[in-house]
Amino acid sequence: MINYSLLENNIAKYSKLFNEAEPHKHLVIDNFLESDAADIAYKFFPKMEEMDTLKDFRQNKAQDPDITKFHSIFSQIIFEHLHSQRFLQLMSQITGISNLHGDPKLYASGLAQGANGSYLNVHIDNSSHPVEPWYRRVNLLIYLNPNWKEDKGGHLELWSKDMSESVAILPIFNRMAIFATDKQSWHGHRHVHTPDGDTRKSINIYYFTEKSPDGSDYYHVTSFRARKNEIFNKFLYPVDNLVRTVARNFRRNKDEHAVLLEQKDTTDKK
Repeated sequence: MINYSLLENNIAKYSKLFNEAEPHKHLVIDNFLESDAADIAYKFFPKMEEMDTLKDFRQNKAQDPDITKFHSIFSQIIFEHLHSQRFLQLMSQITGISNLHGDPKLYASGLAQGANGSYLNVHIDNSSHPVEPWYRRVNLLIYLNPNWKEDKGGHLELWSKDMSESVAILPIFNRMAIFATDKQSWHGHRHVHTPDGDTRKSINIYYFTEKSPDGSDYYHVTSFRARKNEIFNKFLYPVDNLVRTVARNFRRNKDEHAVLLEQKDTTDKK
C-alpha cells in the first residue's frame, strides 16, 4: 500500500532534505501511497459527524483514534505498513533517529478532519506517551484531499522557535509530511476555507523512542503559542499553558484523560 520503491530508491536524497530542512527538520513526499490505496482511503474516509470532535479556543477539528470503527483500509495502512519493521527502518534511515516504533494505542493519532472554519493553532505536542515511557520523535501525516487548492487553506505550518519564520505545506491528495517533534517543533494548520462543503482529511500518527530528543528526562504538556498577528492569544496562551501544566503536575497519572484505541471514554483535549 505504501510506495516502498519510491522511498527505498531515494533514501539518501530524502535524508538530506529532512536533516537540512528549516525551520526544523521535515520532509514532504508526494504519491506516498499506491494509487489504489489512496483512492480507497479517500472514498471511505468517515464523515465529520462519525468522528470525535475537538473544539475550543486552541483548535476546531475532528480527531479519532478508534480506526477500528471505520473501513479496514485505515487499519491496514497504519498497522500493516506504517508500523511495519520495513517502514520503521526506512524512517530511521531518513530521519537519523534509531529505534523508532509506532504506538498500537494511537495516542492523539488516527484520522483527522476539518470542515469549513476548522483550524489548529500553533503548538508543540505533549512530549510523552501517556502509558509508556516513550518520547514523541516524529509526526507523520498523509493527506487525502483531491482538488485541494491554495484558496482552501488548511496548510500545515512549521514555525521556528522564535516565531520569526515558517513554511506552509498544502495538504494535497496523497501527500505525506513528516517532521521531528521536540521542545521546539512548533506547528499547526491554517483555517480551512471550504464553503463548498469539502473537508481537510488526513491520517496522522506519531513515532516514539525511549530516549528523548536531547537525551534528558523531561515532560511538557501540549503548549500553544500565538502568531504575530494574534494579539489576544499572546496573553491567553501563556496562562493556559501554565494552568494545564500545574494541573497535570497534581495528577498521579499526568495524562490519565488521554484517549487511546483500547480505552475511548473521553475526548483528548490536549
